[in-house]
Amino acid sequence: MIDEVKLDLKDKKILFELDKNSRQSNSEIAKKVGLNKNTVNYKINRMTQEGVIKGYYSVIDSSKLGYFSIRIYLKFFNTKLEDEKKMIEWLNSQKIVGVLAKIETIYDLVLMCWVKNIYEFEDFLQEFKKKFRKHFWQEKVHIFSKVLHFKRKYLLSQKKEYDEEPETIGGKEISDFDELDLKILRLLAKNARMPLIDISSKLKTPERTIAFRIKQLEKKKIIQGYRINLELQKIGFEYYKLNFILNDFSKYEELESFCKIHENVIYIDKTLEELDFEIDVEIKNKQELLKLISEIKEKFSVRSVDILELKEYIKLESIPQ
Repeated sequence: MIDEVKLDLKDKKILFELDKNSRQSNSEIAKKVGLNKNTVNYKINRMTQEGVIKGYYSVIDSSKLGYFSIRIYLKFFNTKLEDEKKMIEWLNSQKIVGVLAKIETIYDLVLMCWVKNIYEFEDFLQEFKKKFRKHFWQEKVHIFSKVLHFKRKYLLSQKKEYDEEPETIGGKEISDFDELDLKILRLLAKNARMPLIDISSKLKTPERTIAFRIKQLEKKKIIQGYRINLELQKIGFEYYKLNFILNDFSKYEELESFCKIHENVIYIDKTLEELDFEIDVEIKNKQELLKLISEIKEKFSVRSVDILELKEYIKLESIPQ
């Protein structure tokens, strides 16, 4: 059980701003939240030390780089903690694995792979099975077509943010980019707040060139945004994934519109699979979750819903390294 950290209104405002754009400077945040820069520095450092802020990541539209994503759910089978640790360490070391997380209920682990073709994924899956097949009961493979990523409106419940377009990953034509662009993206995928001077030093490229390239990547919508990775239990929230089968698919657009403005919905996932509709929610507790599910069932003719609880992100990167 993780102890909750007490946050005041200014703390929440800072987190809200970091979630909107974690690359903005502390001086810019200070102006928006009504504090001085030193106080914002102190509060961000404190929330980092207390484990509320786990890091920062860039939302990158991998389809513009020629990638698409595939998700795998895994159910462990007769495994010891040491077996699970070895499996997770191996997956975490694989360059094509961008997201790796522990989950509960139906499955035990979820991972996302970024690949340029299905054969690349097949090679990865074959190698994984050769090493670890005896340690998991089953796998479920899904191909993603698009992901809508929403701001954390619940941090302040600011209705003016509801009309903002979500960050969108998938379904785009490949953009022009070169090796320097990729190197910049890989660094920002790991740390969206990495200073220009650090990127410049690592890539041995002038700061002015780095700044220009980042602006171009934003303009091309390859970089969709800069977000914060929070330890949700520290702020009194829990993370669930809801997978729906609809009884009346004609209500799909209505359900999507409902979820787009709901303050607790963080993702809408669009996949090529047996499920009709998928959302990720960050919500205070299971009672609030069941209330949301009940509302969706009542309004949108749901046949069934699977509930997955995300316990911990082990890896969170938006392009392959």
